[in-house]
Amino acid sequence: MRDVSGGIAVILPRKEGFSAHRFGAVALTVEDYARHSRYRDMTRVLGTETSDPRIPELFRAIVPMDRWWRRRNLAFALGCAAYLADAPPRHIDVHNRVEVFHCLANRFPGAAVSLWLHNDPRTMRGAKRTRDRHLLADRAHRIVCVSDWVRRRFLDGLSLSPDRTIVLPNAMTIPVPRTAGGADEKAPLILFVGRMSRDKGGPLFAEAVARALPVLPGWRAAMIGQGKPGMVRHLASVLGAVADRVSMPGFLPHEAVMSEFARAAIVVVPSLWDEPFGRTALEAMASGCAVIATTRGGLPEVVGDCGVILDPPETDRLSEAIVALANDGAARLALQRRAARRAAEHFAIQPWADRLDASRALIDSAPI
Repeated sequence: MRDVSGGIAVILPRKEGFSAHRFGAVALTVEDYARHSRYRDMTRVLGTETSDPRIPELFRAIVPMDRWWRRRNLAFALGCAAYLADAPPRHIDVHNRVEVFHCLANRFPGAAVSLWLHNDPRTMRGAKRTRDRHLLADRAHRIVCVSDWVRRRFLDGLSLSPDRTIVLPNAMTIPVPRTAGGADEKAPLILFVGRMSRDKGGPLFAEAVARALPVLPGWRAAMIGQGKPGMVRHLASVLGAVADRVSMPGFLPHEAVMSEFARAAIVVVPSLWDEPFGRTALEAMASGCAVIATTRGGLPEVVGDCGVILDPPETDRLSEAIVALANDGAARLALQRRAARRAAEHFAIQPWADRLDASRALIDSAPI
């Protein structure tokens, strides 16, 4: 694809991987929206160099303009600006980095520069204060929030026209779940996917599973994800009595994780921090899993009334919820089907990609 003026530049965070073996929710969201945009051939995704980018034909590796005195995000923003200078885009979508947004808004005053928020803005450098968020809203073509919870956090204390912010969730391509058949075709597997940390609820899950599995013959569990060595050792210790029934494979490529969701009957998203969206919960629901989640952040928006919501998230309550679902096949299957239906009706990527295209208001032209 040739790079010429007038297209769309999508700017990943500097630390965000965009490969099969290094990625996060931001990368997956960027990939899904780019693949389903009618402006796909006019789009460039700018990020840190990788040997196996997720969309090779759209990806552009950026060389940061690092100096010892320069902040890393600014150095990356200047690298993006230098790359785009020869072919200025019409639209620039900056994901989750306020400093990068301001730099590119200054360098390309003729472009419509939007800021996508994937985290609580009140915890982000350059957006914590009310006056910071006022400035962002004044400068941005749009403030894009991945959930209404994030949007409310951004708007707290501000008086803005509603059209200054929009919600575009971490929507996805919806697979056909195994529960589409006439019987529960899922394996007796209880799954945790995410970073092995306290804020993601890793210890909470391990403690609950250690209590639940002894009374659930035939059931197994798995914890998929990376963690610090000390935390992984702690989780293994907690699971000691049921270790032969719990697998901990570490990091898996996204396609492999989705295959595990397709198998698992129950997925637990036991976050103890405010999830801005909760893509893990959506992927599980879309795969026809019965989901147990907490009330933190945007998770209730994703799960709705199609999962078990824990408030407060405690070991006893989680263990009881797991046992109840595992022992009641009819209730589990009903929840699996409701979850899959909600994912398809509310979070399928194409309608949201169409909405994003409409907000860009580009004039259709021949592909680059």
